[in-house]
Amino acid sequence: MRDYSAAFFALLAAYLKALFTPARGRHSAAARRRRSTRVRRYAPPPAPVEASTPPVPKPAPRLVPPRESLPADEIALVRPYYVSHERDLDRVRAEATARLHAWVPKPRPSGDLLAAPVEPRPGEFDELAALVRTWSDQRTRRCAEVAV
Repeated sequence: MRDYSAAFFALLAAYLKALFTPARGRHSAAARRRRSTRVRRYAPPPAPVEASTPPVPKPAPRLVPPRESLPADEIALVRPYYVSHERDLDRVRAEATARLHAWVPKPRPSGDLLAAPVEPRPGEFDELAALVRTWSDQRTRRCAEVAV
């Protein structure tokens, strides 16, 4: 029994000692905070300027005009790899658009599916078809001119 009471009193003494001892360690609030060594010290204050001589303003530096002027037609404004990159982008976009349109469901026909197909009368849409073909040719020519 004596051994148990001695161990109990030793444990109680350790708790009381820890209770009344000031906190130490990194996160203790009571300990004095030290400045980190990684933080730079403050820069020394600048030397006082004499009040008797006002500062003289310096003129702003000017850009030197060009020695010769070059016509813009002779300068290659776009590098060749940039043009090929744009073509690759156009090709990738066209492929992606084609894949997208392949996924879009086609409109289902409506009406009587068992009825005989309606035959268009000859000459009914000839004028419209000619106008659409003309418009399509003009559009492809215009796109080809812009691409060049």
